[in-house]
Amino acid sequence: MKSDLFPDAVLGVEELHRHFAQEIVEIDRALLALLTGLGPPSTHYGMLSYHFGFVDAGLQALPEGGYLPRGKRLRPVICNLLCGAFGLPRRVAKQLMMAAEVMHSASLAHDDIQDRDDLRWNRPTLHAVFGLEQAINAGDALIGMVYRLLLGLTAQGVAPSLALDVIAAFNRAHLLMCEGQHLDLSFRYDSIAGADEYLEMVERKTAAACVCIGESIAILASAPPQAREALVEFGRSFGVLYQVCDDVRGIWSLPDSLGREIGHDVLLQRPTLPLLFASQHGSARLRAMLLRASGRATPLSVFELKSFRTELTNCGAGQYCLDAAVLHHRSAHAALTSMGRECAGIDALRGMVDACLSSVEALLLHAPIEFPAASTRPSSGPGYSQVAPEHDPASMEK
Repeated sequence: MKSDLFPDAVLGVEELHRHFAQEIVEIDRALLALLTGLGPPSTHYGMLSYHFGFVDAGLQALPEGGYLPRGKRLRPVICNLLCGAFGLPRRVAKQLMMAAEVMHSASLAHDDIQDRDDLRWNRPTLHAVFGLEQAINAGDALIGMVYRLLLGLTAQGVAPSLALDVIAAFNRAHLLMCEGQHLDLSFRYDSIAGADEYLEMVERKTAAACVCIGESIAILASAPPQAREALVEFGRSFGVLYQVCDDVRGIWSLPDSLGREIGHDVLLQRPTLPLLFASQHGSARLRAMLLRASGRATPLSVFELKSFRTELTNCGAGQYCLDAAVLHHRSAHAALTSMGRECAGIDALRGMVDACLSSVEALLLHAPIEFPAASTRPSSGPGYSQVAPEHDPASMEK
């Protein structure tokens, strides 16, 4: 969000939700119609509806406009814009958009369990509300729904052979995402050899879903080779850019804007880009701080987070992440141009790419290291710890 501390030109990633509000309303309506048309058991599909934000923790339906905080619907928005640019029928685009979002949501249900995250979008995760067993089952059900949606492409006029090719693309992405998650769970920030291993992990874990969207649209639109390659490259570049952005936000954001516990990556020794760089180039003090925090059950205090940010900035981790973001930002822009489909949708995608880079720049270049004063910050809750007044930063970040 914009604030007095940031230049007016900066567009944070969270602004995307507002910018594409109408598209997101349409996506939400389609997802809600899909879920309400399934069942029984109603409690099972109610849990899925909670994951999407359509019902509360008691499985009571919420009115449109009063949904729980939820994801940015980024993947279906990207899908919608690219489908429009390549002239796909609206009914086909809608089916593909839902499949992309449901596959992403399935991965989140399982990720939250594996990463031990009890909070997402500033509300309790599926397993935090309904237990591990039901959350695992819900994630499995969402995977099944993806293929149900893709099989429905033929009912929207898609030739069976093309629908099968799209299903194969989603299947490849699904397996790649699992491979990437395996690497993510296997690696620690101090066990990755370097940027190449990080990129290999991220291209599978995050970018594969975006590549899948591009591949599917290329198949359905019978795109020429150059456009097909550009669609795939855009998915890869944007996916990596978004992950770099998320890695930065995991350290430099505030919990109320991040939607999950700040600094949790440090506690879990996650192989994120800033922590990877810090483990190889950080000071002895920073490495000792990381060692002390690793595996700890209690959240980092605001004083500890301030210290981490200072040390990460001093060792060049922030600049390293910014350089990586700039590289993939350029690649994503080049891919959009190579598609040869200049239109409002492509321009909107350019804005989305710029928003990701702006988000990184805002946090690393414009935002002070300090946190809000105690009077403007919650005294407790996920991501916060009580600290002594003399150690309580009194400045403003965002």
